[in-house]
Amino acid sequence: MALCAAIAAACSAGSSPDISLDLSNPNRPAVILSGLARRDLRALEAAASRAENVGWTPLFRVSVAPQEEPGAVAVSGEYTVSNGMVRFTPVLPFEGGRTYYATFDPGAARGGTLAHLSKLTRQLSTPAPPQAPPVHVGAVYPSGPMVAANLLRMYVEFSGAMGILPGEHYITLLDADGNEISGALLPLDTELWNREHTRFTILFDPGRVKRGILPNRAMGRPLKEGGSFTLLVRREWPDAQGRPLDAEFRKTYRVGPAVERPITPADWRIAAPAAGSRDPVVVTFATGLDRGLLQRALNVSRGREAVPGDTRVGAGETQWTFAPQVAWAPGDYTLVVQPELEDPAGNRIGRAFEARDPADDTRLPPARVPFTVR
Repeated sequence: MALCAAIAAACSAGSSPDISLDLSNPNRPAVILSGLARRDLRALEAAASRAENVGWTPLFRVSVAPQEEPGAVAVSGEYTVSNGMVRFTPVLPFEGGRTYYATFDPGAARGGTLAHLSKLTRQLSTPAPPQAPPVHVGAVYPSGPMVAANLLRMYVEFSGAMGILPGEHYITLLDADGNEISGALLPLDTELWNREHTRFTILFDPGRVKRGILPNRAMGRPLKEGGSFTLLVRREWPDAQGRPLDAEFRKTYRVGPAVERPITPADWRIAAPAAGSRDPVVVTFATGLDRGLLQRALNVSRGREAVPGDTRVGAGETQWTFAPQVAWAPGDYTLVVQPELEDPAGNRIGRAFEARDPADDTRLPPARVPFTVR
């Protein structure tokens, strides 16, 4: 027995196991088991191939908690052997900044073929990603200083991604004396986020806004013509990383007369560009329209084909511009307006929000406004 042990020790001379993190491919970090003599590496491969050992995991394990702790689930990944090393590559990349535990357990090999080696555990972590600056409120819409007394919709845009929490506890309307305007807003559901979670929609309670409805008759509109109010966005609103906003945000508006008339494209002014240029066509509206809808409800076509290009909303949402990807050819074009376009008070083309029992006019054909490029 002593002779066999001496032979085994001699065959494993030079084994000095070590575990390290390989960051040579930043997109696929891996854990490396190195320092095994050739004989020990062959024995380790043989042990891993035996069914009773359930593969590599009992021998070389990576987990998010020490192996001794209950519930220390192993990270799923792929094992490969090359250049005298065992490489573990996780199925999903390691989470930056998180500590992982890598353990080489030679005692798990059946038959004691690696019993002369000691168990080894290393704590490893990939670099944490650079932290983005705190999110702040970048803009609110309507962007102008005055809104209609029957305002129905507002938007808050953020500089980065926000979390999933709705704005119910973080958005408040204050009157001119700094008191909260209660019952003005609908419950602010999570569905009011855009896909990127960078824009949140604020909806006023239409039962308060629309004349003749019971809440309106009982309490009146929350905004009073001739007065003012302040939109308050609290700093505690968490972003996508759970951090509070960079700062509290406030914007004060004056309240003008209610807008209770339909949108009328005949009142719009269209400044057509010159043929051969890539100057934008500029559409100026009689009053400010809903910014979110303006970004998707208008386009330009020539005949039956949409003209590719870039749009921009400006001048307090009273102006929409479209710049084509290629120079304008001379001829007739059409500004196509989808029926869901609204102003911030909910008025649409051909129908005021105050209209009783409105039909579902979002199924109507688009409005079409011609213009000519010369």
